[in-house]
Amino acid sequence: MPEVTVVGAGAIGGFVAARLAAAGVDVTVVDANEEHVGAIRRDGLRVEGAASLEAHPRALTPHELDDPLGLVLLAVKARHTADALATIAPLLRADGAVVSLQNGLEEYRIAAAVGAARTIGAVLTFGGHYERPGVVHYGGPGSLHVGELDGRTSERLERVAALLSLAHPAEVTDHVVADLWSKVALGAFYFGTALIDADVLEILDRPDALAVLGRLVAEVARVAAAEGVELREVDGFDPSAFVREDGDAVARSWESQRRYWRALQARRTGVWRDLTVHRRPTELDQVVGPVLERAARHRLETPRLRRLAELVHEAEAGRLRAGYDAVAELA
Repeated sequence: MPEVTVVGAGAIGGFVAARLAAAGVDVTVVDANEEHVGAIRRDGLRVEGAASLEAHPRALTPHELDDPLGLVLLAVKARHTADALATIAPLLRADGAVVSLQNGLEEYRIAAAVGAARTIGAVLTFGGHYERPGVVHYGGPGSLHVGELDGRTSERLERVAALLSLAHPAEVTDHVVADLWSKVALGAFYFGTALIDADVLEILDRPDALAVLGRLVAEVARVAAAEGVELREVDGFDPSAFVREDGDAVARSWESQRRYWRALQARRTGVWRDLTVHRRPTELDQVVGPVLERAARHRLETPRLRRLAELVHEAEAGRLRAGYDAVAELA
C-alpha cells in the first residue's frame, strides 16, 4: 500500500484517514490541534456516527512534519489552506501530488503554490464533524469525484480514485472544475440555511425561503458561465436550472436535496456548526469570496451573494439574530 499524508484530521480528513488506515494504507495524519494529535497517538483515531471504527495512523503536528511528501490529501478548512501549503509545498516531491478534500475552489490556490501538474481536484458531498480529541463523527454517505484540472485522464488519477475508494466510493471525472463550481453554487444555498437556524429539511419545505435561496444559486451559476464553466448536477442538484428558471428542474433539484438530507444523520450544515456551536469564522471568504471577485472582474451584479456575505459576517460577529428574517434580508 502507498504512503499517504492527510493534512487536517477533522471531519473529512479524520474519516478518510481512519478508513484508509483500517484498510492497511500507511497513513500519517497532520493536524494543528495538539490535543487531537495527542489523543490519536495515545488512543487511536475513532469514527462515530453513521460508521464506527478505530484506526491507529501516525499523528504529527505541522512543525513535526519534515519527510518528503508523495500523495497529500489536504482536508483543512479553506481558511487554513495558505498555512497548510506553507508546510506542504517545500516538502512535496517532484512526482508528488496534492488532492484537495475541501470546500470551495481551493484547487486554484493549491495549483498556484505547487503547480497544476501536482494538483488533483476532488468534489465530495459526504460529511461529518470533529467531535472531540481523537474522535470524528461521520454524517453519512454522499459522492466523491476526482479529476485532473485539465480534464485529462491519467494512470495517477485512476490510482488515486482506487485509493480513495477504500474510504468512500470514488469516481474519476473529466470535468472536475465544473463539479467544483457546481458544489460552490449548492454551497451558497447552505450558507443561507445557516442563517436561519433550522434543520435543512425544514427549510426545504418552505417555498418562500427556497424562492430566495435559489437566487443565490443562480448568481453563482451566472458567474461560472462568465468564467466559461458549464455547471453539472451535484447528486441530482442542477444549479443551471435556477438560471433558466426551469420550474420542473428546480423542483427536482430541491427534491434531490431532500433525499440527500434524509439519508444523513446530520440535520444542519458545517456552516451552521461554525456559527452556532463553535462560534468561529466560517469559510465564507474562501468559498463565496472568489465568486464575488470573479463577478467583479466580469462586471456581473451579484447583490444577493454580496448581502449573504454581509449577513454571514454579522453572524460571525454575533450581531445577527438567526431566523427566517435573514432570508427576507436576502430578498
